[in-house]
Amino acid sequence: MKLLLIICFAFISMAGFTQQIKATYAVKVNQKYDFSKNATMPKAVADRIKKRMSEPQIFYLHLNREESIYKKEEKLEASNQWTGKSNFRGFGTSNSKITHTNLASKKQTVQQEMFGKVFLIIRNLKQPQWTFTGASKQIGNYTAYQATYTEMQVPPSSQIPFGGDKDGEAQKKPDKIPVTVSVWFTPDIPIAAGPEKYVGLPGLILMVQDGNKTLLCTSVQMNVTEKIPLDPPTKGKKVTGKEFYKIREEKIQQMRSRYNNNRSGDSNNRLRIR
Repeated sequence: MKLLLIICFAFISMAGFTQQIKATYAVKVNQKYDFSKNATMPKAVADRIKKRMSEPQIFYLHLNREESIYKKEEKLEASNQWTGKSNFRGFGTSNSKITHTNLASKKQTVQQEMFGKVFLIIRNLKQPQWTFTGASKQIGNYTAYQATYTEMQVPPSSQIPFGGDKDGEAQKKPDKIPVTVSVWFTPDIPIAAGPEKYVGLPGLILMVQDGNKTLLCTSVQMNVTEKIPLDPPTKGKKVTGKEFYKIREEKIQQMRSRYNNNRSGDSNNRLRIR
């Protein structure tokens, strides 16, 4: 009953909450990587890649009551000493991804680069069947409450191969499994915003545990003086979410095929991981 009253009060409070806020998130994906299929990669380079991909990435969420912009921290990446190229990217994607959310219409516009081409993904956010567990905990200066939902997801593989399929064998598409997503929100900031697709709760989302991915809000700046425009991005070819991921899968298969056809000597066809 107490949580229900807090949620009702939060929805009422949203109407008068107009200031711009900046929230910082540390995002970490726990994943094992298998470099054994790429004999050309030095062990020291493999160790550096493992270390780098295990470190949290910093993202910023700029928001007001109606809109939000979510993007990665901008910083100069060190050059990759093995390839001579900057930044270890994932499956051809860059770190310049920008996610705009219209909190009223539940629409997202995502600007994302893939294999040197920019796409503009337009999608409707589906409202999950939230379960409010009644659990609460302190995250920073805020009291957060837990909500969960279950969705079918492709399980993260225990080992991701670098260097293509062994002996050119085709990879089977794994079956989806039910995954319970745990989200912690605070009615102290009564805006239904959050990082990535995690929105729609009666308070700012401070923490997410989704499979092997964890997002944790490390700081919140209220009423920031340096406000940024919260307009949706406009650059790129417009596609739906399904169209984008279909293109992505086709490109990945092309890269695997090229690598398997040139394993003997062409070191430029290396599979990149997101």
